[in-house]
Amino acid sequence: MSPRNKRPRRRRAPAPAPVAWWKRPVTWLLTIVVGAVATWLGAVVLGMINQWKPADKLAEELAGRGPLVVLDLKHVPYPDEGALDYVYPADADLSRLDAKRPDDPTVEAGAVDIERSTWEITLVGTRDEAVEAVDLRPVLVEPCRPPLTGIREPNESQGASEKVVLVTHVDRPNPRMLVEDTGGEDGGAPFFATHKITLPRGEKNVIQVRALSAKQHCRWRLELDYLADGRRQTMVISAPGDKPFEVTGQADDAAHTWIYLNSLNECRAKDGTKTDRLRITGAEYAQMVRDRRTCPY
Repeated sequence: MSPRNKRPRRRRAPAPAPVAWWKRPVTWLLTIVVGAVATWLGAVVLGMINQWKPADKLAEELAGRGPLVVLDLKHVPYPDEGALDYVYPADADLSRLDAKRPDDPTVEAGAVDIERSTWEITLVGTRDEAVEAVDLRPVLVEPCRPPLTGIREPNESQGASEKVVLVTHVDRPNPRMLVEDTGGEDGGAPFFATHKITLPRGEKNVIQVRALSAKQHCRWRLELDYLADGRRQTMVISAPGDKPFEVTGQADDAAHTWIYLNSLNECRAKDGTKTDRLRITGAEYAQMVRDRRTCPY
């Protein structure tokens, strides 16, 4: 065979480079298995520790908590007893408010409840022997001031509630927690004069507090007195972010920069367009009320 007819030999492809050990599937599998085993061992060790010390006391010591814990604190955006309003700061973002009403203006947009502000406080005792709450009172962080003005938002009622509510008038001297007046014998009476709240270990107890102010803007925190470990102690409860609770009285309609109208009235704008978020000036609203109209135009 002549050299011209000789076929060139095929070169063998180079062997693939070895895969790094941390990229191999078996390594991933071992990592998952080791993680699962570590989690299981942690649970076993925690279980052994809990044989010597109750789990709630262990958690209390690790977290530095006392005999009584505020498990949850929730604003009630729609007072059950009637339709009341909110007031936003005068410099609130109007484009945001015009687009949509916040589900909870107080929590989401910094609004303040007008005349009534309701909060639910969930308490849990951490002692084997039940903790007893014996007094709860608002303590003002400063003297109450004239009512807030700004941008007012209507608040529609959402129906009745069967929960027991403690009511307090924060704009009065030495406010106390009163039994909500629903027509019963104890209605309007000081609650803790004849009652206490027992908090067994690990059991959730919900207290609903409704603060009222007719004419003033008030800011306060709650002080809760309780009996635990053989002595009387006091816990301070603040709004989320360690802020004081707030409620404001009703200001004159014309004093507000803007007022949103209730969407249930289906009022139209000046140009006749239909909108669920019609906003008019406080002066326009005051004139509408004087004219006994439900819509301004």
